[in-house]
Amino acid sequence: MKYKIILFLLITSCINYSSSNKLVQTYSGKGFAFIVDGEDFFVSQNNLKNGTKIMISNPHNKKQIKLVIKEKIKYNNFYKVLISSSVAQKLNLGIDFPYVEINEIKNNKSFVAEKSITQDVEKMIANKAPVEKVSISNISKVKKNKDFKDKKKNRFVIVVAEFYSFESANSLKNKLETNLKSYNLNSIFIKKRNSTNFQLFLGPYKAINVLKNDYIALNESGFEDLDIIIYE
Repeated sequence: MKYKIILFLLITSCINYSSSNKLVQTYSGKGFAFIVDGEDFFVSQNNLKNGTKIMISNPHNKKQIKLVIKEKIKYNNFYKVLISSSVAQKLNLGIDFPYVEINEIKNNKSFVAEKSITQDVEKMIANKAPVEKVSISNISKVKKNKDFKDKKKNRFVIVVAEFYSFESANSLKNKLETNLKSYNLNSIFIKKRNSTNFQLFLGPYKAINVLKNDYIALNESGFEDLDIIIYE
């Protein structure tokens, strides 16, 4: 989720790295797949280059497939990935809600474990969050190409941002509610994961078209590549 990455980049100025550590950024995302007809195991992803190896997973049944991006095809940013119907069948994706997780695969990954952030930095990020210009697009119904077997129904939420403190999450929540009250967005709420992880959600949603409307509204206001997760 790019907004989360922006948050990370802003706080790295407060972090001391040892010379032996090397930061390797890898792409990961959760959301819906755009499925096109095709017998080949084809994949394209807007944020990743040709030659990138990725793992696509179906969280419902834990099925996974490793693929290499060999060709770039542009698609609506609401979707996390474009895949052929053969990939969807391999993962046993439900056509109504083809929900997937995507992780870039890199060799010899190194990660910096130690991070610190001040509440003042978080507040600055929340206050600078883009919410001024929002427009709602008309969304057409998703075309059903194949009847895949996975019929499990879930509710989904849009992850707007993650914070280390409730105060920072609540600051952005209040700003969104104030600036977006004239738009038909679903309810905004905060979920506490643990003492240092507060997620700001939009939803929950049962209909993909309503979710898509709100996603595009936030995306057009400046929140890029938002994550969509199953609401539990």
